[in-house]
Amino acid sequence: MVLGDGGTFSGMRLESRVRGVSAWVGFQTWRAAFRVLFAVSLLVSCAIASKPESVGPAEFRLKAPQAKRVSVVGTFNGWDPDAHPLQGPDRNGVWTLRLPLPPGQYRYMFVVDGVRWMADPTAVASQNDGFGGRNSLLFHGR
Repeated sequence: MVLGDGGTFSGMRLESRVRGVSAWVGFQTWRAAFRVLFAVSLLVSCAIASKPESVGPAEFRLKAPQAKRVSVVGTFNGWDPDAHPLQGPDRNGVWTLRLPLPPGQYRYMFVVDGVRWMADPTAVASQNDGFGGRNSLLFHGR
């Protein structure tokens, strides 16, 4: 394409006899700045998207007024009955524990008095545990 002052426009390159070099350098500077700005904004948005979600702790509750000890076991603690004892019972016979967990899906059970393993009767979902029983499922932070 021929411009009125005798310069040419070729793709992204602008030349003219009077301002040829300065126009080309100015255009390249803006183009480089745009590329840097685009790359930075892309990196920032990826960093924000990859931040772990901030969720509150998971709350485990079991009504067992006669129990002497209740703990929760699961995929989050290696099924260790000593790892996470619940507090209680309260005046209604409910044992509770608030446990900080990252977002995810977890299988769990309660252990009552160190010998009775049981699924959570209030869990929204469960699955076969491979031993003839059921594991409760926790969908935390989703």
